[in-house]
Amino acid sequence: MRNEINVLCVSDIHGRVEAVKALTASIGQDTLKSLDAIIVAGDIGNPQKEEAFTQVIGELSKLGKPVLYVRGNWDANAPSGIVNEEPLTADLEALGPLEINGMALIGHGASLKPIRGVPPKPIILVTHYPPFSILDRGGKLEASLISHHAGLPEVNYLLSYYKPAVHIFGHSHALGGIHVKYNGITYINVARLDRVDRDGKVIGNYAIVSASKEGGVSVEWRFINGVWKKCSRCGRKVHLPGDWTMCRRCANRFDLGFQRINRDSEKTRVVVSDTGKVVLTETFYIPVSTLRNEESYEDFIEYILLRRLKEVMEQGGGKVIVLPKDRVTEYYSEGSGGLVAFSEYLFACKSEKVGERVCSLMKMYALDKKAQVMWVIKKEGGRAYIEKEIVLLNEKLLNSESLLEELITHGFQPLVYRIEVFNTSSGAQENRANSAKPA
Repeated sequence: MRNEINVLCVSDIHGRVEAVKALTASIGQDTLKSLDAIIVAGDIGNPQKEEAFTQVIGELSKLGKPVLYVRGNWDANAPSGIVNEEPLTADLEALGPLEINGMALIGHGASLKPIRGVPPKPIILVTHYPPFSILDRGGKLEASLISHHAGLPEVNYLLSYYKPAVHIFGHSHALGGIHVKYNGITYINVARLDRVDRDGKVIGNYAIVSASKEGGVSVEWRFINGVWKKCSRCGRKVHLPGDWTMCRRCANRFDLGFQRINRDSEKTRVVVSDTGKVVLTETFYIPVSTLRNEESYEDFIEYILLRRLKEVMEQGGGKVIVLPKDRVTEYYSEGSGGLVAFSEYLFACKSEKVGERVCSLMKMYALDKKAQVMWVIKKEGGRAYIEKEIVLLNEKLLNSESLLEELITHGFQPLVYRIEVFNTSSGAQENRANSAKPA
């Protein structure tokens, strides 16, 4: 019995059947013969074209290898379970752990809750979304809670639970075609197969991934219609589209720096107060081994804090809306005329033109750019109204009592939080805010 698995990995096809046809036509017989399966990390079909999912899966099945997929955000109507028996075509999440050559394949698409009772085998984890902070650069539409991250903290918790040897995912197009090894896990972002050049020619990337039971992992990147050449920066021989000179890793090198985070930071308590009165005390486990650096650690805490705070606030009825910063200036400015950039408000807010309320918020952002403005929306008699206007700030970053009083005067309800880290090795506890710095 072989102790190695060899898989072809793709993602983010978005219903482009011509991209899949170009892929299958480019796979040589020697490569095909070596494959144990084809893994698709989501966004297979197109929600506007019902037939797209079936067509894409049908083309991949023509290679005669098992096709194992997880559903992405474009796959809301994709079937769950086994689609075909021969060759096996199935939703990996619905199958549960699938053992191939001593390795366990585990998929998560719609559900991000860990599977209990996983066999004690080296694990290859497949998700659509990246982990928060690793190969997950995103735009506003795909990012979580208006951050720069397209990854989800739920995936980080899956990684902490499974401790896989390999994590295969997509979704973040900007950092697709790159893999990194960090804290024992090889992260592979296989987005995206439907990439095209300026002339409309398909140049999508995919990966041939080999993983052994003994822990060895190799990743070979290929591009449809690509050629072998030397990267102009690192000098490695790589497979690239014809008019590219630099490999994806070198082109995105500034996004690939890592900084180990002290494991004593895993247990964190966050205390939220309203004018001195504690309204929420929550202790979180933070999977620090799956976070890229200290900045992403702080972003992660703020993400899960905001989500938990919304849950608590919505228990009293109503909905909590978090306002994007560009909308804050739009909603609160009393002036009329053309669109004004957020930075112009931030550094030169003129209350006589735009009003005192928006200028108070700009003073807040000047101290803490990660501050949040939230509305509590309620309905009464068929009419929706804003019950509360809340600002959420880090205690250490806000060192002005007069600003708090000013915000209250203008009708805002300040919620101030502090972060307390437990030192698990000594039992000590420190206030994380003491070392916090403005974004």
